[in-house]
Amino acid sequence: MFSFRMFRYRSVFHAEKLKYILLISLYLGPNFIISDTSPELGQPESAKLFILDASGSMNEYLGIYQKVHLAKKYVRHYVDKLPEETEVGFIAYGNRLPGCQSSRLYKPLEKGNRPGFQNKLFGLTPSGATPLAESIRIAGDYIIRRKSPTDLILVTDGIESCYGNPEKELQTLQQKGVNFKMHIFGLGLKPEEKRIMQSLAKTGNGKYYNVEEDSDFFLAMEDLLKQEPLPKKPELEPEKRTPKIRISSIEKNQTDSEENFYKVKFVFDNSNSDNQCVILNLKRRSSTSSKIQNWNPQRAAEPERVLRTEQICFQTRKGEGEFQISAPAHLPLNLELELWDTKGIPSSVDKSGERNLTE
Repeated sequence: MFSFRMFRYRSVFHAEKLKYILLISLYLGPNFIISDTSPELGQPESAKLFILDASGSMNEYLGIYQKVHLAKKYVRHYVDKLPEETEVGFIAYGNRLPGCQSSRLYKPLEKGNRPGFQNKLFGLTPSGATPLAESIRIAGDYIIRRKSPTDLILVTDGIESCYGNPEKELQTLQQKGVNFKMHIFGLGLKPEEKRIMQSLAKTGNGKYYNVEEDSDFFLAMEDLLKQEPLPKKPELEPEKRTPKIRISSIEKNQTDSEENFYKVKFVFDNSNSDNQCVILNLKRRSSTSSKIQNWNPQRAAEPERVLRTEQICFQTRKGEGEFQISAPAHLPLNLELELWDTKGIPSSVDKSGERNLTE
């Protein structure tokens, strides 16, 4: 039913290598299922603006450590684990300033400059009151101008002591459309204080962490780090490549109603070798799309569809050639060419991609 006639241009036929290639062509090609299990990318990473309690009560002990010591230790731990491109900064209240207007922006949000952040952090000295509402208002006025997502992270050992309403301040920010969350670390809080802070974190769409000792603080910071979205992967442009084997034309001549005659012309260019063969694969057309992908992209996929193969071999790095084939007119057929490097152990170099032969 099938007949092939081969024409070679500037070529030398290597019988032993051709035999070897035929065997490889028949038996290579184990397939596997492609499964994309990579995690989805999260939202853009938020800036981190801490609100730190530097009131007088932070001098007290929680376990064997002063509260202020634990706060500085684990805020630094958290910041050190963030990517350098994450913006971090902090507001603090107290810090030797008397009264209920002690909140200050000590470190504006910025990328990098972790030493500058730490120097300001470790310079805090506890003294003064706890103006939480004022601190939230100052934080809101600051981040609303930036128009970028921000996590407010409050570290405190007490509730509002200046007659403000922290929950109302959070609601005001939400009404203004500020994109933020508020997480709270409560250090040694009493049950009623804890309830108030849990409610405040809920209003701020964040999490509340209760800290009673050193290990609690560590585990809480580690949990908050796990909430970070995956960083965006850079978009890579697809690699531009020149095919090493290409079908230049297919000429069809119908000899009778049962059989068609084809001239398949091709060009190849492989600068890595001057010994190569071109293989023609005549295939049944695939009737269904498959999720199975060939393990080797240079080899013909679904070798069970291959009805016949023929080869022409060359002793040149680039050239052109022609296959002349006849095939039944009633069968839906495709053809594909492969280029093989036959210097040493034969290896597949490239393929042309399938072309429809019978339409």
